[in-house]
Order: sequence, then C-alpha cells, then structure tokens
Amino acid sequence: MTTTRTTADAALKEFYLPVCRKILNSEVFLLTQVEQNSEDVEGRRAVLSINTGRNHGIGARAEMGTLPTAGQQSYSEERVTLKYNYGRIEISGPVMRSMGSDRGSFVRAVDSETKGVVRDLKNDVNRQLYGTSDGVIATCGVTSAATTVVLASTTTATQMRQFEEGMIVDIGTVASPTSVATGRTITTVNVSAKTLVISGAAVTTAATDFVFRTGSGGSGANQVEMTGLQTQINDSGALWNIDPATVAKWKSYVDENSGTNRAVSEDMFITAQQEVNIASNEDINLWITSAGVHRNVAALMTSLKRFPTTNEMKGGYTGLDMSSVGQGNSGSNTVSMVWEKDCPENTAFGLATNRIQHYRMSDWEFMDEDGAVLNRVPNVDAYEATLFNYSELATDGRNAHARIDDLTA
Repeated sequence: MTTTRTTADAALKEFYLPVCRKILNSEVFLLTQVEQNSEDVEGRRAVLSINTGRNHGIGARAEMGTLPTAGQQSYSEERVTLKYNYGRIEISGPVMRSMGSDRGSFVRAVDSETKGVVRDLKNDVNRQLYGTSDGVIATCGVTSAATTVVLASTTTATQMRQFEEGMIVDIGTVASPTSVATGRTITTVNVSAKTLVISGAAVTTAATDFVFRTGSGGSGANQVEMTGLQTQINDSGALWNIDPATVAKWKSYVDENSGTNRAVSEDMFITAQQEVNIASNEDINLWITSAGVHRNVAALMTSLKRFPTTNEMKGGYTGLDMSSVGQGNSGSNTVSMVWEKDCPENTAFGLATNRIQHYRMSDWEFMDEDGAVLNRVPNVDAYEATLFNYSELATDGRNAHARIDDLTA
C-alpha cells in the first residue's frame, strides 16, 4: 500500500512560524498630528482661559476731544473634562502554559493579548474622534420583534465597517441607550443589507433608536466617549462650557448643502480657508476627509492640470498637497489632505492643528499600582489585566477650523 499525505497525516508534525500576521487597521492618525498636553490638566479636567472679546475702549477723536471710555477684554473659561477608555483581557492558566513557546503556538498568550487590546482600544478611540460624542455608531430603522436589527437606509459604508462580529452593543435612545437592548453580541454583519444579527431575545426598534458600543452611550452629563470632530468643528451647540449663542465667535465655519451631496470644487476649500483666517487669524494646515472625497479632490486637481503631489507630515505620514488652495495672505503655509477610515463620508474637516491639543493624564497604560500588570482572577485558574487611557481631544479656538458637508464621495 502506498504511503500518502493522507495516510501519514497522524505521524506528521506541525511547524509553527514565530509570527502571527495582522490584518487589522488600527491607526490613530489624528493624535499624531496635534500637541500632547499633560501640563494643563488639573484634577480630572483641563481649564483654560479663552479671550473671546475685544477691548472696545478705542476710537479716533478730534484734537482735544473726549477720550474713549475705557474698555476691557472679554474672557470665557474653557473646561475640558477628560474621558476614560478601558480594555480588559483575561487568560486561563492552562492557555498561558500551552502558548509558552513558538513550537506550541503562533503567539505567546500574554504578549498577543496585551498588544492586541492596545491596538483594539486605539481603533475604537479613532472612531470616537470622528464621531458625534454621544456613542452613536448608527441609527436604527424599523425592526419588528426580530434578532436581525435593521439599520437606517442612510447608514454609510464607514458606519457599517465599525460593526464587527463579536462586538457587544446596546440599543436605545441617546437619553436611554439601553432602553431596547443591552449587552447583545453581534453575530453577523450584513453590509449590503445594512443589518446586524444580535444574540438574545428579539427586539423592536424605531427610527429614533441607535446602536452603541455597550456602556458607551450618553450625552451631556452622561457623555463618556471622547468629543468627536463632528461636535467640535461646528457652528452651533455649547462646547467646553462656552456657548456660541452667547459667545458669537465660538463657532467654526461650516459649509453644508441641506443634506444634498454636491461635487467638490476648489472654491469650497479656498472659501473655507479664507473665512477661517478672517475669523481667527489662523491658517488651516490639515484637511481630513473620507476616501471617496479624497479621490474626488485628487481627480479635480488633475482635471485642472494641477498634478497632485504629497507633503511630509508628523509621524512619517504623507498627505495630498492642498497648499495651492490657500492662496492669499497665508504665505508659504503648507496644507495637506489625508483620508481617514473613520471620517464621516461626504465630509471634510479643515483643522489648524496648532489650535487642537490632546489633553491627557495617562498614556496607553496597564493598571499596575500594586506592582503587577497581571492579577489573579478570584476563585479560578486565570489572570486578568486592564488597559486604560485618560485623555480628551479639545480645541482652544473653535473658529480656527472648518467643516464642509454634503460632498459627493
């Protein structure tokens, strides 16, 4: 009888290469482009004084005329409350032993899990940075007593990518994020149908409900996620204790088209950069947008016989050179455009990065105040560790930024 691979299979050894290949995108680009600030953090918040009004005790007078009445600068107090993000791992004793060498496994259990949870928490923070600050990932459609949750027809491909099998979610309103369901595991994501299959009992949803990562929903005093660019780069709504309804200059330049998408044009970006400079005396140096809008901008520049080049940026990144649209009094200011996987589709954010800071009380750290990263899980043969990050992204000049909505992607 001939010996074949099939008949000899039981006698053959497995040979494990020493590396586990990664296929996950977990970059946090925005945080690499802004200043890291741990000095202005007091207690659990950063407190800054913002000059929001001029001294109007000025004016021209005739000879021997009465001098202007003395005036003063106006100030507002900006209060940036830090947000707390966590990641936990748990590994059984037998798994730690069985994954102790390359010969036994592709990766060491502890090394794989600790590095993996850092990567995964950073990935979720990246979503938060472009979000609406209330934990909403997507809006529900109408689901009638089913475990297949229907999402709104307007749900974008970017939002669908933010759902993954194994992810644990809550469903409800912003005011009550768990009113429909809590702690449900996503078992299937159907991108084309815009549906999620969840564990547990059937649910009923309406167009007023949303899907959140479990435990992360809420706004106002109940906000737990980081404050996203959709909230910060806006022309309405209070931000960091300052309300543009009473402090008129505390608003960004926003160009929108009432929800109807339109083709990108060079004039949109020129106008945005000029209006920002007029309002704040700052220059936009970074545009962040979705992949589709980025492609359309590159195509526009090519159609104008302006062949796009790239600029070198912090962290080794490169961006599409948009310096030509900053014409006027901005001198040699370099303007770059990049695309980001979590940036809302049909939107471009224009940032003056010198007016945004990453306030932090910690880096990406594991709890080890008792001297150990790994701690015994009570009453079982297992160990656990907790990753944490205490920080917030905040602008100290809301009018130094711009947002262009309703762009064709």
